[in-house]
Amino acid sequence: MNPEDIKQLLDDGLAFYGVGKIKEAVDVWGKVLELDPGNQQAVDHINSAKEKDETKTINMDKKETEFTNIKYIRDLLKVQRYELAYDFLEHLINKDYSSNKQLLGYLSIAKAHLIKTYYDELGGLKVVPRLNTNDQEIIKYNLDKEDGYIISLIDGYFDIEEIVQLIETIEQFDVMRRFYKLKKLGVITI
Repeated sequence: MNPEDIKQLLDDGLAFYGVGKIKEAVDVWGKVLELDPGNQQAVDHINSAKEKDETKTINMDKKETEFTNIKYIRDLLKVQRYELAYDFLEHLINKDYSSNKQLLGYLSIAKAHLIKTYYDELGGLKVVPRLNTNDQEIIKYNLDKEDGYIISLIDGYFDIEEIVQLIETIEQFDVMRRFYKLKKLGVITI
């Protein structure tokens, strides 16, 4: 353990803290504690940062939070981070903002872009997916039961559209999203 490294990490944490990047600051000070578990400065900084972050969160009223969320979503859509925007919007709508028409509109925009992305990446709906892995290897992907259900329908004969029609319990968009994920993971080939 080099004292200069510890000092540099403490200073780096303060730099993050100074520009409002609380999580990054806490992460850096956590590294200090990994190197020097009894470092009181790091403990004090972490406690102070967490306290400030909790106070800041408590003091923000719903309108400020909503404004911040909308700005963040606009930024994500602007840089074409549709997956992240969709996930964040879905979380917000399920949590507190199900009646916010602006968020629902942004959700539709993100979803429309994602449908096009999935369609393009999968090569359309008339392609036949094939498993690219065996049962033993599938376990390492830690897939959920819906993914498992989709995988169970991949037989080398049904195309994506036929599989989508077979699945009544999962919305078509979610099935396409899962096919896209499985392709990205390398579980299937198209």
